[in-house]
Amino acid sequence: MFTFINSLPSFLSKIPAPTPETKTEQESHFLTRLPPEIRMLIYKLIFGHDTIHLLHNSSQVSHIRIPIRSGNRSRKYNNDNDNDNDNDNYIYYPYSVEKPQISSLLSTCRQIHKEAAPLFYSTPVFRVSLQETWNLFSKLIGPENLSHVRSLRAPAHLQAQSTITFGVASNNRSQPPKVALLLWASPVSYKDEEKRAHDEFCDILATNMHGLKDLMLVLVSLPEGQARSLESEWHVPFHRLRGLQKFALEIRNESDAEAEDTKALVKFLKETVCKRRDEDIVYLL
Repeated sequence: MFTFINSLPSFLSKIPAPTPETKTEQESHFLTRLPPEIRMLIYKLIFGHDTIHLLHNSSQVSHIRIPIRSGNRSRKYNNDNDNDNDNDNYIYYPYSVEKPQISSLLSTCRQIHKEAAPLFYSTPVFRVSLQETWNLFSKLIGPENLSHVRSLRAPAHLQAQSTITFGVASNNRSQPPKVALLLWASPVSYKDEEKRAHDEFCDILATNMHGLKDLMLVLVSLPEGQARSLESEWHVPFHRLRGLQKFALEIRNESDAEAEDTKALVKFLKETVCKRRDEDIVYLL
């Protein structure tokens, strides 16, 4: 017996160690050990109510996170009370831009992704400088995640306008030149691919983003004339939207923004897109 016991360690040392099983999926033992309600609180604290500005290069989309700030130098008209603090006011300062890897939490494991993704897409305000960026982002995240998006800021285009009004020299400096400026394109230079991107963008808003509640469209200028008409073609694609709770049109040219026909147009658009959806669907906020 003594001989057997002494030889047992040497026998065991000759047995190769078992090969660890390959895990098909990474697990987050720290988070998954916490109660679900605690995990949800963590997700909410991490994601916050910031603005996520999406950028794209070729087929890649990146994001910078911009903390909300009070005050805005540009004028926004949403027909709400002036003292309604809706946390929509922010200015892009270079020092306010942060690049934390917030979205990396979604790659932790399948369980965490399933729990956190709805909050990641529904909590922040998404903002893009190009409609093409949102079109690409929508394809990358898929329809389920896209349906969770609640707030979006994006440019609008006046591509349907066939004429452009140039400024005339005047001694009255209070009247800015009436140039049909766009955020990233003018009517005369609007290309076919940009038109297709615009149509795709409007289609995504109307057919895929059923959870969208807050939309802001951005223009540099809204020139006097046909562009401000209730029948103007540039805003017709947005008439398909329904179910919004808030709508705003941000116009960088202050005189254009304060014009009475501009206010009438914004009121008309808000009444249109904030109508109740035809589908009998209830979305959780």
